[in-house]
Amino acid sequence: MTVSTCHAMAMRLVGASFAGSQAESRDFDGIVMEAVRQLNGEGLSKAEAEAQRETLIQGYRWILVDEYRDIGPEEYALIAAVAGRTIDDEDMKLSLFAVGDDDQNIYAFAGASVKFIRQFEQDYRAKPEFLIENYRSTRHIIEASNTVIAGAVERMKLGHDITIDRKRRKNSPGGGVLEACDPVGHGRVQLLQCPPGDRMQAVAAVSELQRLAELQPGWNWSRTAIIARNWRQLAPVRAFAEAQGIPVEMANESLPSLWRLREMRQFIDRIRRDRTRVLGVTDLLDVVNDMQRNRWTDLIAEGIAALAQEIGTGQVSVPDLVEWFGEWARDARGEQRGLLLMTAHRAKALEFDDVVILNGGWERPSRNEDFDAPRRLFYVAMTRARRSLAVMTQGPHAFVPANGDNILRRHATLPDARDLPPDRTYLMPDMSQVFIDWSGRLRSGDRLFGACSRASGCTCPRSLGPTRGLFARFWKTRTRWPRSSCRFWWCARRRFARRPR
Repeated sequence: MTVSTCHAMAMRLVGASFAGSQAESRDFDGIVMEAVRQLNGEGLSKAEAEAQRETLIQGYRWILVDEYRDIGPEEYALIAAVAGRTIDDEDMKLSLFAVGDDDQNIYAFAGASVKFIRQFEQDYRAKPEFLIENYRSTRHIIEASNTVIAGAVERMKLGHDITIDRKRRKNSPGGGVLEACDPVGHGRVQLLQCPPGDRMQAVAAVSELQRLAELQPGWNWSRTAIIARNWRQLAPVRAFAEAQGIPVEMANESLPSLWRLREMRQFIDRIRRDRTRVLGVTDLLDVVNDMQRNRWTDLIAEGIAALAQEIGTGQVSVPDLVEWFGEWARDARGEQRGLLLMTAHRAKALEFDDVVILNGGWERPSRNEDFDAPRRLFYVAMTRARRSLAVMTQGPHAFVPANGDNILRRHATLPDARDLPPDRTYLMPDMSQVFIDWSGRLRSGDRLFGACSRASGCTCPRSLGPTRGLFARFWKTRTRWPRSSCRFWWCARRRFARRPR
């Protein structure tokens, strides 16, 4: 079985790699369309095109596409080409099975279109089946979510409401475990009325999770999330949560490119020492355990765990391992270690024990979105919750009704305003904002020079070993600094004086 994203499949078909030095700047949509051209045999005779196609798809006969609602024109063309939709010979076509939920179509702004899942039955003469059992959320959360999405028009699941899965249907109370242990909400979806303003809403949201934490033995902040329509609303949430000593993570603070990290390069170099070998998960763990441990080696270990879910006790050739880690490094996030703050778009495909959804902006479609897009987005946010769901509001909510058997409307509990911490503004710098030339402006004898020498493993005070590439930039730009005040400048001049400017 081959498991991959659409882009990864296209790259394999055309011989491109996620592990190359130029992987981050590749035109992935262009690669997808090149794979489509090769699968369709453009410019070849019919016999040549059929032979090329058979070589490319390697004899595959079945294809399953998940999240079919989120594909755009390029992915649609690739899937159609792989499946052989336009081929006359029925024996050469693949059996295609697609899974998707039009109620969760939320990426229209990025080019995804629900029209492809709506026309799937016509394109492939397919028979639809409705998957309506929810294995995640409590009955109250499911029923409240059904109420919200029922207001959308042109749904494909009309008359097929989502239900709690059969195994939990008889014995599970509507509010789950909180029905008995939460004296306030009893497991119902809570519509919390709070004062206007992002700051007061943030305080109310975090305070509600703190209330639930006192009720739940073994509470884990890494299984909780606060979801908003936009990132701006989450800054005061972060400030208040940190003031309360709660571990917080922002989903938009991306990690540096894992593929370019020193630890990843060391890991890849070690498994590349013998390209003819086949390695299993145990072999890879031995490699990473021999490296000096830090957060990045721990993240590589998480990648090995993800690989173990795919190959189990099997073994993989070294070239295939390198390619797998190249693809994994492109999308790796790492495990959640605290309260996660995110927008609803970023929450897609995730799940949490306890969720709070902030109010604001849900009634306005974004560019290129239809009228019901915000409703679907809010529905996605609601259905991330397993155990509890609270929705913040000021007055009537855009989608959630004010009452019902599964909904409790009440005023949020707020601390004394005098106890609130000051507002904070967060700015995460990227590499374009890092000024690495400043050390060259320091006076001779500054303790920084010794620190740089020790970090680079160099003992010569005038030579900085592996860091010398940094100072090529000083010399090539011909920055004028006094020799007497900068030993780094002197080293850079001496080292690069004979190089073309």
